[in-house]
Amino acid sequence: MTAPEITPALLAKYDRPGPRYTSYPTVPEWSADFGGEQYRGALTEAAASPDIPLSLYVHIPFCPHRCAYCGCTTITAPSENLVSRYLADVTLEVEHAASLLGKRNTVSQCHWGGGTPTSLNAEQMGRLFGALTGRFTFDADAEVAIETNPNSVTRAQLDLLREFGFNRISFGVQDLNPEVQRAIGRNQTAERTEEMLRYCRGLGFSGINMDLIYGLPLQTMEPWMRTLEQVAAMRPDRIAIYSYAHLSSRFAHQQALDPLPRPGTTEKYALFAAARNHLVEAGYRPIGMDHFALPGDELARSLDNRTLHRNFMGYTVRQAPDQIGFGLSAISEVSNCYAQNTKDPDLYHSALERGDLPVERGMRLSRDDVIRRWAIRRLMCAFELDLVQATALFGINCNQYFSAECVLLEAYQAEGMIDLGPEYWRVTPLGAPFIRNICMVFDAYLKSSSKTLYSRTI
Repeated sequence: MTAPEITPALLAKYDRPGPRYTSYPTVPEWSADFGGEQYRGALTEAAASPDIPLSLYVHIPFCPHRCAYCGCTTITAPSENLVSRYLADVTLEVEHAASLLGKRNTVSQCHWGGGTPTSLNAEQMGRLFGALTGRFTFDADAEVAIETNPNSVTRAQLDLLREFGFNRISFGVQDLNPEVQRAIGRNQTAERTEEMLRYCRGLGFSGINMDLIYGLPLQTMEPWMRTLEQVAAMRPDRIAIYSYAHLSSRFAHQQALDPLPRPGTTEKYALFAAARNHLVEAGYRPIGMDHFALPGDELARSLDNRTLHRNFMGYTVRQAPDQIGFGLSAISEVSNCYAQNTKDPDLYHSALERGDLPVERGMRLSRDDVIRRWAIRRLMCAFELDLVQATALFGINCNQYFSAECVLLEAYQAEGMIDLGPEYWRVTPLGAPFIRNICMVFDAYLKSSSKTLYSRTI
């Protein structure tokens, strides 16, 4: 199924700032009143379910340099001492969390993100992996994933990752157009990217993902199509097509891109629609709002069996009710609580040194938050709400509970974007590109000031 024809007027009407909903409530709503002590309590609560597996995330912030588009927490060109101290701090955080979780130590999913995790050398990667496996037991079929830059990762590093047990890898590609790469601070060829992918295939990685970004400065349709053709020809298992968020008022390094022309709303959506159409024609299945997977990939299968899940790591198949985050800015979702670590390496270090958990802000969810989170996640993953399931899970009648939201949804129904049936509320193909807008209807926290906090929905 190709992307629907969408008019410039419709794009202009609905292109507004809004969350990507990797969480609900979203991070700007969390409070500094929720700190290390509150997170400690959430971990203690989680320990009461020892048989339920965990998901782990480790943030490695180090990069040789900062790419101009990046919105992640990074430290560029770190000293050896800083890296060593950071790894010691993460190890201490792992110890603190594991001790509070007690016998709940089984892991079904582990993800290393950054930054560039493979900026660590072999000894450092081994030290970090050992800290995790020393306190947690990984399931035999656990998903163990890592993000990397295909231009800098080495064959020796990939050998080591497979030796550790990593089975999924994600390559940050963004765009193979040399002009765009120069603008954003990248330098990688299609040949190098394909070389690393083929090497990973030979090592037996069960899943290979490539990230692309649309809406970057200097992107135009013809070179973008060449990137899509090259990437699709490499046949990664998954491809993520992310919308570029230009927020130079929040990220000072993005100001270098301010003078460069960027695609307008209509042109930007055209880039995404072209990507969707090309990948579908190439045999990929659309997953959620921005992922594509080969039919045999676990992500595609999870869509069919209705087990697709969404969290801070994006779309995932290994749903674990509790996710533990380690490192700078890492986010945890535990016992219906959110907790985010500080982004300051000195504050992170000092908190752990005094025996505290380095939480900067967080939130305990109310019953209403939990219900709305469920609704938003089902829309983001399945593009539908099962009204019968809502009654079974929460004892609610959606038409009554979301009566105010129904009034707003009727406007989307009039546009042909959603079908409000008696048993299912289903987003149509026309509504799919506006899924963030539809989810915003269920967001009880959105305020007029939110325009400064979020990227645009198109």
